[in-house]
Amino acid sequence: EAVLHLNGPLLIVAGAGSGKTKVLTSRIAHIIRSHKAFSSQILAVTFTNKAAKEMQIRVSKLLRKEATGLPWLGTFHSISAKILRKHAEAIGLKSNFTIIDQDDQTRLIKNICKAENIDIKKISPKYILAIIDKWKNKGFYPEDVILKKKGENLEKSFLNIYKIYQQKLIDLNSTDFSDLILHTVKIFEKYSDIASIYSKKFKYILVDEYQDTNFIQSEWLKYLSATNMNLCCVGDDDQSIYSWRGAEIKNFLEFDKNYQDTKIIRLEKNYRST
Repeated sequence: EAVLHLNGPLLIVAGAGSGKTKVLTSRIAHIIRSHKAFSSQILAVTFTNKAAKEMQIRVSKLLRKEATGLPWLGTFHSISAKILRKHAEAIGLKSNFTIIDQDDQTRLIKNICKAENIDIKKISPKYILAIIDKWKNKGFYPEDVILKKKGENLEKSFLNIYKIYQQKLIDLNSTDFSDLILHTVKIFEKYSDIASIYSKKFKYILVDEYQDTNFIQSEWLKYLSATNMNLCCVGDDDQSIYSWRGAEIKNFLEFDKNYQDTKIIRLEKNYRST
């Protein structure tokens, strides 16, 4: 049933070992075989490169040579990077921008703190980066952040660092990891014509481990599924482990409120362990 239901939003509630990946890969193969969409019109999103690779291998085996090319298969970040390279100029970057790692981020924050006379012995750069990351996961550019009255002075200095940090990244033609999704969503928000290209392109969207999505990832999915509304999410509310990284379980629990006429299917048998 989870493989064959192809019209409208679908939430598959599935525990460990109940065949989540099997459902997703079989679903992709079924969509292509039944000529509902070309493989290039299917987007499959996972959380790790390992899971994406696994899905790619399984889909290839299922289809053998039936599909011309493979679906857009990857993590939220890798798919965003692909989109962003095509539209980088919309946010002031060049298409050959570099993605900096955590060491580069820390180094950049240290330099900013030095220039702003902030003692990094008292406030660690990693802590500042964690706050910036939290803002990015909530979809905030520096100008979108509204400070609370409580603890305002400290947050004000963090916000100032965030402003400088973000400008430096643009000047260096760089992004950090969180920017990949944030910039993409901001482009979709600002340029409806670009958002429309992708939401028309992807007839079917499949998402693994949906319980681990955060606010900005759920916004990203809303833009991409806006035209066809064929969004299929698989997840397990008992397995949400990324709240420290901004994961919002309510994306999963309120899926049917956010997407009208959602079909919910539960896979409750564990095939992995007796």
